[in-house]
Amino acid sequence: MTTDDGYAPVLTARTKKGRISAPMAARMCGARKHSARVVLALPGAHRHPFQDGLIADMARRAARVGGFLSSTPFLDCWIYTSTAHRVPPIDTRVFERWIADWCLLPKDSMLPRDREPSNLLLQNAEELSLFGPEDAAAAINHISDSVTNDGEPTLVLFFVYALRSEGTHLASALDAAAGKSVFWQFFGDTSDGGSPLNHLDALRAEAPHITNVGLYNGWDRIQETPEYLFYRGVLGPFARWQARRSPSAV
Repeated sequence: MTTDDGYAPVLTARTKKGRISAPMAARMCGARKHSARVVLALPGAHRHPFQDGLIADMARRAARVGGFLSSTPFLDCWIYTSTAHRVPPIDTRVFERWIADWCLLPKDSMLPRDREPSNLLLQNAEELSLFGPEDAAAAINHISDSVTNDGEPTLVLFFVYALRSEGTHLASALDAAAGKSVFWQFFGDTSDGGSPLNHLDALRAEAPHITNVGLYNGWDRIQETPEYLFYRGVLGPFARWQARRSPSAV
């Protein structure tokens, strides 16, 4: 089923409702209100998660997290393929319009269309290199370079979809970003069992200074993970990292 403008409906019906809100989950994890920047990174290499509403659902959840943690209602947002492309920030107070502009694509048509639905994602598809090669390590380097190094912690909510990573490329990017006041919270589908994200204990044993990386896989599929578990899963590691950096702040 699609809506009148050709887009697939967002996954509100399929996504289980959470029993607690993002702010309550944050407080339970020890995260402090208005204590960090929040940055959202979304994958652009696959059409399917845009069509079925998965990207929209993850952006909606991230906006709720950012609405609590960030001191500003605006979250920096990136769509990454072979590198990271900055898109307009998301306003956590009124995020549905942003989601319609940047997170949804129509289903592929079996017949020629007179015109494609013209949201901003489609209008900028070539510039964003949508559905092209994906390089999460390059995106990490690019986003890391963009973060202002003023001491304020940054939580990067980094959504991965069918992630493939070979060799040491991704681990090297995490190593290079280890000294910054940035916590990289990955969530989603890390299909490549050889990815360092699937072996964080081994990575930390080899490089103990890499303490600012977390991975949350959720239940079966990330889109079917109840929201309260998602909030706890992405905020818990960040709150513990933040507490270790400044024990007197919690």
